[in-house]
Amino acid sequence: MDLFPYALRKNQENIMRDIRNTLDARKHFVFESGTGSGKTICVLSSTLQYALENNKKIVYATRTNAQQRQVILELRAIRKKMKDKRIFGLGIQGRTNMCILAKNDPEIGNGTSEELSKFCSNQKKKVLSNKKNEGCKYYRKFIGDKQKIDTILEWTRQKLPTAEEFVEYCKKNTVCPYEMNKALIREAVVIVVPYIYVFDKTIRIMLFDWLSTSEDDILLVVDEAHNLPDYLRDLFSAQLSAWMLNGCVFEAEKVGDPSIANGKISVSKFCKILSEIVNDLRDTYVYGILENGIRRNTHVKSDAFIPSHELESEILSRLKITSITLRDIISDLIAYGEKIQDYRQKEGKLPRSYIHKLGIFLEFWITVEMDRYIKLVVDSADGKNPRIEAYCLDPSIGTGIINEFHSSIHMSGTLKPLEEYRDSLGLSQYTELVFYPSPFSRENRRIFFTRDVTTRYEEIARDKTIISRMWQHITNICNTFPKNTMVFFPSFNILSMFRNKGYFTDIERCLYVEEQAMSQSDLMDLVIDFKRCGVENSNGAALFSVIGGRISEGMDFPAEQLEIAVIVGIPYPKPTARQRGLQRYYDLKFGKGWEYTVNAPAARKLLQSIGRLIRDENDRGVAIVLDKRAPRFKQYISDMRESKNLLADISSFMNR
Repeated sequence: MDLFPYALRKNQENIMRDIRNTLDARKHFVFESGTGSGKTICVLSSTLQYALENNKKIVYATRTNAQQRQVILELRAIRKKMKDKRIFGLGIQGRTNMCILAKNDPEIGNGTSEELSKFCSNQKKKVLSNKKNEGCKYYRKFIGDKQKIDTILEWTRQKLPTAEEFVEYCKKNTVCPYEMNKALIREAVVIVVPYIYVFDKTIRIMLFDWLSTSEDDILLVVDEAHNLPDYLRDLFSAQLSAWMLNGCVFEAEKVGDPSIANGKISVSKFCKILSEIVNDLRDTYVYGILENGIRRNTHVKSDAFIPSHELESEILSRLKITSITLRDIISDLIAYGEKIQDYRQKEGKLPRSYIHKLGIFLEFWITVEMDRYIKLVVDSADGKNPRIEAYCLDPSIGTGIINEFHSSIHMSGTLKPLEEYRDSLGLSQYTELVFYPSPFSRENRRIFFTRDVTTRYEEIARDKTIISRMWQHITNICNTFPKNTMVFFPSFNILSMFRNKGYFTDIERCLYVEEQAMSQSDLMDLVIDFKRCGVENSNGAALFSVIGGRISEGMDFPAEQLEIAVIVGIPYPKPTARQRGLQRYYDLKFGKGWEYTVNAPAARKLLQSIGRLIRDENDRGVAIVLDKRAPRFKQYISDMRESKNLLADISSFMNR
């Protein structure tokens, strides 16, 4: 606690003491503490003190760049208090954000981590070959201007910049930020990274090579830990789409359409057959077939299970080949793909090959462990881009590395039930699980719900007046109270439905709407404009967003920047085949399928949205849940109460 730079709030001393005990015992620690309670500074202060005393390093894993920035700002506050030069940290992002060539060229910027790594290596080779004007100019400056490098190194040590500030400074000095980070990383005690740097084996090995340290000397911190299980499921899943197969055909024809399987079939022909199979699987399992053979395209479902060997059986049947020949085809695809990658690299292009990706996917598909995966066919892009998917059910596939670290700290403002998180990640039963109540007075917030509306599909279909009643609640709240108000919809589809009906014109104040495809910078501009308008305009402003999106997690709206949050419906997961498979898996493994995969995730999204309101002791705010099913979450939101007159109840609290 010596490093803690602020006045202590309730629970913060307990959090730091519990973390210290965990580190001393070399255990894992999972805890929940409400939004705005100062989790980041508590974890950073306690782990940093232990790291300095015991020659350890802290790898601080975050989901978003905004969270990464917050860690660096808190580290600055600690160093300002302690005036200790050993307190030094770096924010590291992927090459997409740190490579200036990638930031300037959309084609390069869209590359995978593997493609960008190969592209970068080739650019460096060109520079090292001493050929004039070949290769990356930012790397050339890095190896050729020692005085400039020393200036940047010293500036970084003094300023403790965020990753964005660091990249911008290096860009101005025409030096590669990625290489500069590698030059500084061994000096850092705190290294802030995206999740992938810890849980992707190839990238993790690279990171630890830079650090020149062993796993046993690492203290791992997982920020916003409630996101990690789903992140890992996506990381270890794989998919093949019709559009990707079209890319394979185009690529094959461009390079002469080579033959595979000892000349029996061309690559393009194989890909076209695969595309036919994917479409047929979609038609059979998603749309269904009536007894008379007529396809029934109801569009009710978006995905469906497929038998584990259905794809391979269709390939073998249509091509009249054996499983051994299929394995030969997969090997040929990978080999041809690598050749195409090399060819593109020599041309100075991103070393991308769709044929290589196809080979890797098929290799994975036929060897995947079916006790931890399900296989799906998914109808996407209004039927234009069906895909097959091997979806990972078990996130613990990627978490074995955690047990090799000295200790790990997992934190979130919305993590209950903590046992579910521990079980999902396969952490030891001896892992410390602690819930710290919010340090802020319950008197500073009110949470209401109404029983006259719902987003439950069956009820909306039966009662056409529900949508209009719900919109009436939204407009009444937005237009009655001159406060900054945020409305969280359960999905972009629901948000678009209200917009398409022309309802948005009813809002009588500044209105800002999050778009699904918004870039991070555009989103930040939108949020800044919303905050500014609310402060400068006596009527306040309204912002329409989605539950579980980028705004509902991790962004701060202190004081008057946000005083009313309206939550439209309960954010239950969609009842897709993927969701049913996940629920069944958790029923079989833990006997808690509904609780772990439906109820708890919905509660977390509700709490994340409500958590935007109260960020310190002086904040006050009202949250309104527009759904009759809200009482089902009383165990998570104990102070929620029914309102029979929303405007009167909100007004009573606001005027208190």
